[in-house]
Amino acid sequence: MKSNDGTFIVGGQARLPKELLGGGVLQVIAKVDPAAGKVLEVDIIPCPVLVENQLRPMLVGVSLRDDLSDVLLEIDRRLFHKSKKAIMVAIKDMAREYRERQLPERSHLPSTY
Repeated sequence: MKSNDGTFIVGGQARLPKELLGGGVLQVIAKVDPAAGKVLEVDIIPCPVLVENQLRPMLVGVSLRDDLSDVLLEIDRRLFHKSKKAIMVAIKDMAREYRERQLPERSHLPSTY
């Protein structure tokens, strides 16, 4: 979803373990500068505030075009919670969604739109 300032929203998701919310879906949603691929803002839903407050500074400023291995390694080293794997998968999914949107645009809408 593109906004008026040229940024857009991209997200990734992953299934949570059954012990957490009955195995619901975790989402990582970011406002991204498309030119740099840089994360400007990020929400992690559902996520305990303490965990989200720790993860947000790790993700804001990161370019989704670059390899996220440093961020994922940092999360792996610093987060000890049953949601860790889902968070990491959702971040990878978000980066994949961004990369797919960076391919040359092909309109899927009829020319009347």
